[in-house]
Amino acid sequence: VKRFYHSLRKIEADSAIKAVVLRVSSPGGDAQAAEILNKEIQRIRAKKPVVVSMGEYAASGGYWISANSEKIYADRNTITGSIGVFSLAMNYGKALKKHLDINTAAINTHKHSDMFGGIRAMDNAEVEFMQTQVETIYTKFMLLVSNGRGLEIDYVDAIAQGRVWTGADGVNIKIVDEIGGIKDALNYAALCANVTDYAIEEFPKSKTA
Repeated sequence: VKRFYHSLRKIEADSAIKAVVLRVSSPGGDAQAAEILNKEIQRIRAKKPVVVSMGEYAASGGYWISANSEKIYADRNTITGSIGVFSLAMNYGKALKKHLDINTAAINTHKHSDMFGGIRAMDNAEVEFMQTQVETIYTKFMLLVSNGRGLEIDYVDAIAQGRVWTGADGVNIKIVDEIGGIKDALNYAALCANVTDYAIEEFPKSKTA
C-alpha cells in the first residue's frame, strides 16, 4: 500500500499528468488498505479524470478502489464485485496445549483487552462487537458503490453480499460500464482530458537491478 500511496500522491501533484487509467488486478484484501488508496484516488479525481481498466480480477478491495471513477472497463471474464466483508479471529490456545504442551495465561487491564490475542475463544459480547464492525464496514462499502455508480442502496445490497460476477454480468447489473481493454480505457481517459497528443507513463516505476 505504501508504494502505491506515494505514487498516487506524485500523480496528484504532477500538473503534466492530465488523466489517469487505473489498472486494477486484485482479488481484494484489507478494507482499511482499500480505503486509504480510495481516498488518494478521489484526491486525484478532484483534479483530473480517473478511468478504471480491470484485469483478471477486480473484486472486493479491488472493486472498492474502482467504484468511484469516471468509467469502468472490464474483460468479459473479469472476476469482479465481491461487495462484502468478513472477519476472522484465531484461537490457538487449545492447540498449543494439545500439540506443544504449552499453557497460556493473560494479564489484562480490561475484561476484553486480550480479545484479539488468539489464545482463547471470544465471549458473546466480543462476537457481537466483531459482527457490528463487519456490518459497519459492509454498509460503508455499499454506500461507496451506491454513490460511485449512481445506484440505490437497496439495489446494491441485492447484488452485493459477497457475490462475484463476471465482467459481462457486471455490465448487466451496472457495476461495470463497458466491456473493453486497456486501450479503450486510455482512449476514454484522453477524451475526458480533452487531449489528442499524449505520452503514457506508468506508476509505480518498475524497479531495476
